[in-house]
Amino acid sequence: MINETTKTQRILMAVVAVIGGLYLMLWAPTQSMITLKTSLDQVLLRLVPHDADFYPAVPVLSVTFSAWIIAFVFAGAFLLMLAKKLYEGVKWARAAALAMFAIPSVGGMTMLIPWFVLVLAEYPEKGVPPHTISGMPPVMFVLFINLLFYFIILFSDMDTLKNKALKLFPYTGLGIVSGMVFMNAQHGVRYFIHIPGEFITGADGLVAANPTPPPFTSALAHYITNLDHLDWRTFDMVSDQAVYSPQTLALLLGGFLLYIASVLLIISIPMLAMKNKAGWYLATSATLATVVVSFQGFIVRSSTEWLQGGILSAGLLAILLIPAFKNLLIEKGERPSDLSCEVGCDALSKNYL
Repeated sequence: MINETTKTQRILMAVVAVIGGLYLMLWAPTQSMITLKTSLDQVLLRLVPHDADFYPAVPVLSVTFSAWIIAFVFAGAFLLMLAKKLYEGVKWARAAALAMFAIPSVGGMTMLIPWFVLVLAEYPEKGVPPHTISGMPPVMFVLFINLLFYFIILFSDMDTLKNKALKLFPYTGLGIVSGMVFMNAQHGVRYFIHIPGEFITGADGLVAANPTPPPFTSALAHYITNLDHLDWRTFDMVSDQAVYSPQTLALLLGGFLLYIASVLLIISIPMLAMKNKAGWYLATSATLATVVVSFQGFIVRSSTEWLQGGILSAGLLAILLIPAFKNLLIEKGERPSDLSCEVGCDALSKNYL
C-alpha cells in the first residue's frame, strides 16, 4: 500500500478502527458464542446419535471457535489503540489495522460454514431427523462487518484506480484461501482424532459410547495407528496386522499443517502492506504448501473440499507470482547482505542510502 492519504481518509480509518474495535470487544464474542453453542447442540442432539463420525466436531469446534473469540477481543483492543496513529497517517498502523480486520473476516468465514454443515444440512441417508433451526447464524455479522472495514482500510489512500483494482485480487485472495484452508483443516483434524472403537451402535440403531473401548495399549486406541487396521470409509476391521495407511499422513497434513498455513497467510497481510519481502515469501511458501497438501488430500481421500482448497490456493499462488501483482506487494531490488559481501559491498550499499 502507498502511504499518501487525505485527511478525510485518515478520519475515516480512525472512526472505523474505533467502531470496529468496540464491536469486536463487546458484540462479536457473544454472536460467535451463540453460533458455537447452537452448532454443538445440533451436533450432539441431532447428528451424533446417528453417526459417530460427527462427534470429533465437538472438541474441534470448541477449541477453534474459542481461539477465534479470544483473537477477536485482542484485535478489537489493538484497533482502539491504533485509532490515533491511523489519524496521524502512520503507515505501520494502517498495515496493522488491516491485519486486525483480517482476523475476524477469516474467523467469521470459518465459523459460518459449519452452520450449513451441522445445523442446516440434511442427512436422511444416515437416519438423521430434519433440522429444526433455519436462517443465518449471528456470526454472519462478524464476517461481513469486518470485511467491509478491511476493504475501507485497504482502499483509503491516494493510489490510482488501476492499482486499487489490482491489489483487490491478492488481498482478497489471501483472506479467502486462509479461510478455506482453515475449514479444510477442521475436516482433516476431525477425522484424524476420531477413534471409532469408542462408539457402538445399540439395538435401537442409535450411536452410544462403547462400554468396552479398545484398551490404551491397543493400536486401535491411537489416532496415528488405528487406520492401519481399519477401512477408512466404514471403519470396519480389515487386518489384525498393521498395513500402512496413507490416510493418517493425509489427515495430519490436511489438518494441522493447514491450520498453520491459515495463520501464516493472515500474518503475511500486514507484512505485504508494508511491502516487506519476507511477507511475500511467507505468503508464497504457505500457499505452495497448501497447494501440495490439498491436492494430496484429494488424491488420497477423494475429498472435493480439499480439491477446492487446492484450486483456490493454486490461483492465489499464481496471483502472487505475476509481476503486475508482485510489484504492488514488495519493493523492487534487494539490498546485499553485509554477511555475504566480499568485494564492493560498501559501494553497493551506498546506492541504497
